[in-house]
Amino acid sequence: MLQINPKKFRHIRNKAIPSPLRPKFRNSKETNIYFLSKRKAEGEKKDLKNKRILFFISTILFIATIYYLTN
Repeated sequence: MLQINPKKFRHIRNKAIPSPLRPKFRNSKETNIYFLSKRKAEGEKKDLKNKRILFFISTILFIATIYYLTN
């Protein structure tokens, strides 16, 4: 049978578990997919916010011009 030798066991020195969700910081040449997708999502959110602001400003101006022309 298989014998276990207790002298061969090593104690774990670093018991901290590394977080797999934390991205590694690298050079710009070695860009990670995580950062590229994050930048794309932030850009899409910024574009959506700009479109909403433009829509609300244009509707307010449209309503103000109609009100001005009817009086």
